Amino acid sequence: MSKLAFTTLLNRNDSILSPHFGKAKWIMIRDDAGTIGFEQNTGLNGRAVVDILRRAGCTDVISAEIGEGAFRNLQQTGIRSWLAPAGVPVPQLVEMFAHGQLTPSTPSAHDSGGSCHSTAKAGGGAAAAHASGGCCQGARKADGACVEGHGHGHCCCS
Repeated sequence: MSKLAFTTLLNRNDSILSPHFGKAKWIMIRDDAGTIGFEQNTGLNGRAVVDILRRAGCTDVISAEIGEGAFRNLQQTGIRSWLAPAGVPVPQLVEMFAHGQLTPSTPSAHDSGGSCHSTAKAGGGAAAAHASGGCCQGARKADGACVEGHGHGHCCCS
């Protein structure tokens, strides 16, 4: 039996996904019979979400994004991770999953520590920009101003 989880904003069957994996307030869990339950993410971090999924026996999770640390933790536990658009209600996501319309997850630009994609770091630009407090990957507004990154105190990798 498989269990499908969703990182949601609300504890409602028609909720949309949280824009941040670890900051999702609720984890919706759906089994093969269509039974739905909710777990509150009191830890508000990726490790807490993965722990909830592991304890619930989830086989798959659908989220709008996932950071590198949570992605690695999911891989270690054997839980498959899928990406979906954040604004789509869960009932539609269930259908999309059933029809193979979701793509396997890859880590997002920022994990809970605010780091950039490993590919950006490999190029040196993002890591060097973070060390000097500058922008990484040309993340600037049209007027040339720096784009602040998700409250992490650095500029966003885009």
